[in-house]
Amino acid sequence: MKKYLGYFKNLLVLAIFCLAIYLLYDKLKQYSIAQIKDCISQVESWRIICSLLCTVLSYIILVGYDWLAIKAIHKSLSLPKVCLVSFVGQAVSYNFGALLAGTPVRYRFYSAWDFSISEIVRLVLMLAVTFWVGVLGLCGIFFMVTPPQIPQDLVAHLPFSDLRALGALLFVVAMAYIVSCFCIRKTLHVFGREFVFPSPQIAIAQLIVSGIDIVAAAWCMYILLPGSLGIPFYEFIPNYLLAQVAVVLTHVPGGVGVFELVIINLTHTDQTQVVFACVLLFRLLYYILPLLLAALIFAMYEFMHKTGFKLKS
Repeated sequence: MKKYLGYFKNLLVLAIFCLAIYLLYDKLKQYSIAQIKDCISQVESWRIICSLLCTVLSYIILVGYDWLAIKAIHKSLSLPKVCLVSFVGQAVSYNFGALLAGTPVRYRFYSAWDFSISEIVRLVLMLAVTFWVGVLGLCGIFFMVTPPQIPQDLVAHLPFSDLRALGALLFVVAMAYIVSCFCIRKTLHVFGREFVFPSPQIAIAQLIVSGIDIVAAAWCMYILLPGSLGIPFYEFIPNYLLAQVAVVLTHVPGGVGVFELVIINLTHTDQTQVVFACVLLFRLLYYILPLLLAALIFAMYEFMHKTGFKLKS
């Protein structure tokens, strides 16, 4: 039965990907490739440089995910190793998905550093918790303060048209996790896996690290958009959050098609080709370039590992 469920899940992901690509094509079919390339070439150099700097900042902050997860399971690891596994793991996860590639890459590193399978499972679960507590907290705040406008063609298919109530619920869920870390010390079982709430200090750090990372990543995308669109950052970031949640929930590798479609639909402007061009540039700067660097670093690590060179423990 498990095997068939796996096949069904893969088919569902493929169907979502095909649907996203079709809807994206329907949005952009009136524009030529030359027009998209022209929009990309019109992005100012200073915007690209700022986006690159924010990308570097975001990946530095991402080290905190693994660092906090290691602390939460009561292990220790040198900073160079944490930076290595964090950068390579995140770059691969962003492009191919956490389950498909990110987790196996992390397993390759952590198992070589004497982490047991159960410790790696708990660590990966803690990484997911860090991401979701930040997303839920930020979504809750921004949905309550500046809820994004849902396109009219989608409102009729949703049970709500205002995201404020949903924002309050999401914020309560995030805060419930923080409160639980203060109150619950016993081991819980989540989907057959053991889960122990981290210390309150780690939980608060998770919320801060994840929140800052999401804001930095959103700014990487936002700074590429031309000022003529007239979209303030506080209105853009809820759209970015929804796009990231859609990417994670659909499990489409790299969120290809899904991320672009959500951003275009929620960024209410008639300059669709400009937004799409900026998303493509963002994908190059935030996804592809780090992946290429991560591949080089991983190859160097494997070479040094085979030749007996070891990083400081």
